[in-house]
Amino acid sequence: LGGTAAVLATRSCNGYMAVISDLAHPVERWHCCGVPFTAMLQVAPQVPGESFRPRPGIFPRKVDLDAAAFASWKEVRDSCAKEELYENPGPIQLSGPSARRVTKTIATRFSYLKELEGLQRNLEALRTRCRPGCHLRQVKVASGILTTLNGILDELSEHVVPTTFLEPAVK
Repeated sequence: LGGTAAVLATRSCNGYMAVISDLAHPVERWHCCGVPFTAMLQVAPQVPGESFRPRPGIFPRKVDLDAAAFASWKEVRDSCAKEELYENPGPIQLSGPSARRVTKTIATRFSYLKELEGLQRNLEALRTRCRPGCHLRQVKVASGILTTLNGILDELSEHVVPTTFLEPAVK
């Protein structure tokens, strides 16, 4: 992770976070990369009547109560309350008895790179369907959807100028 951060810094890749994905696999299959912070930004929904424009931000995530990791915890939580079953190996271990263990959260979470691969597959399928000679309706629908999607992505990545909503102090 530190090496990836160093490469990003020496190549002047500002606004990127060093990431390692596929941690559920052995170390040899991990993928190191830089992810732009904008990929993690979300815009909070605007409440009707608000006088300001919502700003993108990185919001905390809550525990997904429907995820496999939490379901696994629910199975043993009563035992954990009665017995000493707590175990924390600390950060990912590269050697020692727990080096091959993977936490449930990491093992069941999505991979950023796999998501990008899925996007590439979808784009290739679209390219195949909208080849020269295909029905005009397919091209119009695909073009409209992509235009809408690009508008949404532009809105999410738009630079918002901070504004002050405080009244000036009265002397």
